[in-house]
Amino acid sequence: MEFSFKKRSVKKLYLEYTVLFLFLALCIFGTYLITGHSFIWSKDALNQHLPLLAQYREAVINFFHHPGTLNFWSWQFGLGSDTFQVFSYYNIGDIFSYLALLFPAHKITRAYQFISIVRMYCVGLSFVYFTQHFKFRNTTILAGTTAYLVNSFLLYACVAQPFFTTPFILFPLIVVQIERILQGGSAWPLAGVFTWMLISNYYLAFILGIGSLIYLILRVITKYRKSLNYLQALIKLTFATITSLLLSAIMWVPELIAVSHSTRLGAQFANDLKVYPLYYYLFLPKQLINGDQWSFMFWSALGIVSIGFIALVYVYIHAKKYPLITISLGLALIMLLIPAVGATFNGMMAASNRWTLLIYLPLSMAICLLVENAHSLSHHSLKIISFATGIYVAILLLTFLFENENDIVIPLLFLLTSLLLLWLISFHRLSHPQLWLLSIIVLNAGFNAIYASFPYNGDFSTKMLSRGQYQKMMAMRYGGLDQGLERTPSFRVSTISENQIIDVPTIDNDLTSGLHNIDSYYSLQNQYLGNFSTSLQNNQYQANVPLRQVDDRTVLNNFLGVKYLFVQSDGENATKIPEGYFLDQSSEPIINYDSGQPNDIQDKKDFIPTQTNRYKTNNAFPLIYWQDSYISQKRYQKLSPTEKERALASGVVVSQEKVTKGMKQANLNNHVYKLKSNLISNRLNKVNPEHLKYTDSEEKYHIELPQLANSTLRQKLRGTELHIEFSQIKFTPFSMKKQIKYEQQHLQQMATNPGSMVNYKYNQYRYWRYHILNGSPDISFKINVGSRFGTATINQPKQSTLSFFKQVKNTTLNIGYYNGGLPDKLSFQPTKLGTYRLKYQVVAEKLDDHYHKQVATIQQHRLRNLKFSPNKVQGTITTNKKGILTSSIPYSSGWSASVNGKTVKTVRTNQAFLGIPLPEGTHRVTFNYQLPGFRTGIIISIIGLIWTLLAAILSLIFNKKM
Repeated sequence: MEFSFKKRSVKKLYLEYTVLFLFLALCIFGTYLITGHSFIWSKDALNQHLPLLAQYREAVINFFHHPGTLNFWSWQFGLGSDTFQVFSYYNIGDIFSYLALLFPAHKITRAYQFISIVRMYCVGLSFVYFTQHFKFRNTTILAGTTAYLVNSFLLYACVAQPFFTTPFILFPLIVVQIERILQGGSAWPLAGVFTWMLISNYYLAFILGIGSLIYLILRVITKYRKSLNYLQALIKLTFATITSLLLSAIMWVPELIAVSHSTRLGAQFANDLKVYPLYYYLFLPKQLINGDQWSFMFWSALGIVSIGFIALVYVYIHAKKYPLITISLGLALIMLLIPAVGATFNGMMAASNRWTLLIYLPLSMAICLLVENAHSLSHHSLKIISFATGIYVAILLLTFLFENENDIVIPLLFLLTSLLLLWLISFHRLSHPQLWLLSIIVLNAGFNAIYASFPYNGDFSTKMLSRGQYQKMMAMRYGGLDQGLERTPSFRVSTISENQIIDVPTIDNDLTSGLHNIDSYYSLQNQYLGNFSTSLQNNQYQANVPLRQVDDRTVLNNFLGVKYLFVQSDGENATKIPEGYFLDQSSEPIINYDSGQPNDIQDKKDFIPTQTNRYKTNNAFPLIYWQDSYISQKRYQKLSPTEKERALASGVVVSQEKVTKGMKQANLNNHVYKLKSNLISNRLNKVNPEHLKYTDSEEKYHIELPQLANSTLRQKLRGTELHIEFSQIKFTPFSMKKQIKYEQQHLQQMATNPGSMVNYKYNQYRYWRYHILNGSPDISFKINVGSRFGTATINQPKQSTLSFFKQVKNTTLNIGYYNGGLPDKLSFQPTKLGTYRLKYQVVAEKLDDHYHKQVATIQQHRLRNLKFSPNKVQGTITTNKKGILTSSIPYSSGWSASVNGKTVKTVRTNQAFLGIPLPEGTHRVTFNYQLPGFRTGIIISIIGLIWTLLAAILSLIFNKKM
C-alpha cells in the first residue's frame, strides 16, 4: 500500500464521482422528498442546527453592515448566554454555514437542506482525493468512496447532526498531509488542515487529533521506522502543530475557557460503565453491516456495505502486506469493547463511540484493496473467505433468531451475492470484475440509504419534519398567543413541563419568536446556572438543558422573571399552573370529537375544546433589582431545596461576605411546613421507604399524609405548593436471576383459575431475552407520584443515553399548587424491580400575602429605564441604604460593571447570577460583556500570523536557493 504524490489525470475520476454522487444523493435524500418530508430532524435540527444557522447568518450580515461590532451576548439563548460559546460549537468554524449567505432569510430551510447535500458531496470528494494517491483504478476508488459515503454514521449525521460530517472530510486530508511529511514533503499543507480542524469544532478536533496521532505512530512503525529522518519529520510536524495552534487561538482559547466553566465539567466518566451491557457485545458483529441501532449501541454505528466483511477477511489473510490496516482495525475492535475508550475520546464524559468516525477510512480502504485485487484472488483465499463468511452468517442468523428483527435479511443477501461474484470472477466467468463489484456495492449502499429513510422502517422518516412544517411550527410556537407581546429581555416566558404545544417530542430553544424563553438546549451551558439548578434540586435538570420549565415551581418561575406561561389544554400537566398565574388569553377552540371527551355527553356545549392558553402573572421578579438583606453562603446551604427557593424573595445570597458589611441578614421565616408521611402498600402494610424491596410489579403504593386529617392544619395550609424533597435516592437492581425468579413467582400468583399452569421454561427464556435486550440489570428506573394534576416522575436514565445521562441521587418533585385543601394521599409507584433506599420529606410551601409583599418590594426596587444594546444593559436606580444589585442574568467572568461611570467589581449572587454591591444614592448602572479569552486569543493569533508570514518568507528564500 504505497502512497504516491506523483501527478495523475483525475478529471475523469472526479466527473465519474459526481455522477455517482447524484445517484447516491437521490437514494439518501430522495426518499424524504418522495414521502413529503424535509431533511430537518425533529429534535436537534429543529432545536439547534437550523434556527442557529438562521441566527448566525443574521449575525454575520449585521457584522458586514456594522464592521467592528461583535455581539458577544444574546438574550435569546435561554436566560442569556455568550453567543461565542454557542456559535463556536455549531457555526463559526463550520465553513459550510457560510453558504447560507447565498440564500435570503425566508429561504433558510432550503439553505439548510442544500448545505446538507453539499457536505455529503465533499465527504466523498475528500475520499477520492485521498485514494488518488494510490495505484487504484477509477472503479476501485469509486467503490471505496461509496462505502465511505454511505454508512450508518453518516446516514444519521447528515440529517440529524450535519456538522458531524466535517471530520469525514478532514481525516483523509490529514492523513495525506502527514504522509507528505513522512515522505520528506512540505509541512504547510498539514498546518493548513490542522488549522481548519481546530477552527471547525473543538470537540471533533479533539477526536481527530487523537486519531491523527494514532495514525502517525502506526504508520511510522509499519512503514517508516527504518527509513524515516526522525529529526526532520519531528521538526515539520511540530511546525505544523504550533502554527495551527497559534493561528486558531482566537477560537480555541475562548472555547477552552467556556468548556472549563460549563456544566460538562465534572461529568461522570463513562457514565460509570466498566463494561457495556451484554446486548452490546451480542449485536456488535451485526452492526458491521447493519448499523441502524446507533443510539442503542453507544454510537457504534458502523453499518457499511456488506462486502466490507469480506474485505476485512481479505486484508487479514494478507496481514503482512497490509499491516497498517490490519493493526488499526484490530486496535479499533479492542477499543470498541471498552467503555473507557469511548469516554476518553468523548472528553472524559459519556462512553460515546463517536470516535468510530475514524474507522471508516481503513474499512473503505480495505474494500478498495479487495476490489482492486479481486481478479487475482486465489482459490485458497476464497475458501478462507467463504469459511469466515459462513461463520459470520451463522452468527447473524443466531442474532436474527434472538432479536427477531428482519433488518438483517437484505444486508445478508448482499453479503452472499458479493461472495458469489468473487467466485465467478475467480473462475473468469465475469469480464470487468471491478465494474461488477462497484455495481453491487452501489446497489447495496443505495438500498441501505433508502431503507434508513423509508417510512415503513419507522426510523428517520418518521422523525423528519414534513415539508413546510418548520415555518408553520415556528409561526405557531405558542399557538399564535405571542402576538402583541413586547419583545424585550426585561421579562421571560415559559411553558409547562411535558406539555407540548407543537406536536414534536421536545422543543426547547426559542430562537424565532423574539420572546425570551427560559428553556435552552445547547452542548455547553453555564456551570453556575447548572449549580443553581442542582442546588435547588430541579427535577428537570440535565447538563445540556439545565432549567427546562424548572418543574413548574412557582417561586423559581417568578425569580427567573417568567411573566407568561403558554399551555396546551389537552397536553400533560395542563392544570398544573403555578400560583399567581391567571388565564390571560386563549386561542380559538377546536373540538376533537374522537379524543379526550367524556363518555356521557348529552349536549354539544358539554364537549371539551382543545386550545392554547396564555397565563400571566404580576409576581415576576424584575431582570435586575436591589435588595438590602443578605444570606450568607453557609446559612443558605443549610436550607432545604424548598427553603432555598423561598429565600430568594427574602434576600440575596452572596459568598463574598466583605461586600455585605453594613447590610442586615435576611429573615428566613418563610412559611415552609414539613408534613409527616407514611408509605402504604395496596397489601395494606406500612412500608419503610429506606428499605423498599420491590419484588412484584403489580404491587401499588401511596403516600399518606396523616396530619391533613386535622381540619385546622388543613385550613392553614390552603394556598400552598406541595413538594416532595428526596435527600437520598439509591436503587440497587436485582441480579437477572433474582428478577426472573420474582417474575415467575408473580405469574404463579396470578394463575388463580382451576387447572392453570405456568410454563416455567418458556417464561424463563422470555424474561431472560427481555432483560438481555433491555440491558438488565442496569441502574435505570422511574418513580411516579400521581396527583390530580398529573404524574410527577423521578427518572434515572439508562447509561446508554450518553449526554443525557445523570446519576439521580436527590431531587425535589413539585406536585402542584393547591389553592384549596391539600390531598391526604398521593399515588407512589416504582417501575423497576429492585431495592430502593429513599429518604424524603413532604413539604408545603405557603404562597400567601407575606410572599406577595416581598415580591412587590422587589419590583419597587427594580433597575429602571432599562436600555439594551449589543453587549450592554444599563439603567438607573435610587437606594436609601447599602445593598446588592442582583439579577437573573447568568454570571460570567466576561461581565464588567460601572456605577456613575466608575468601574466596580461584579459579584456572583444567588449562586449563579450577576450582581454588584451598591451604596446609598442615585446611580446609573451599566453592565458590559466581553468574551473571556477573546483578547488573549486575538493576541496569540496575531503572533501566529506574524510567525506564519516569517516562516513563509524563509521557506520561499530557502526553496529558491535550493
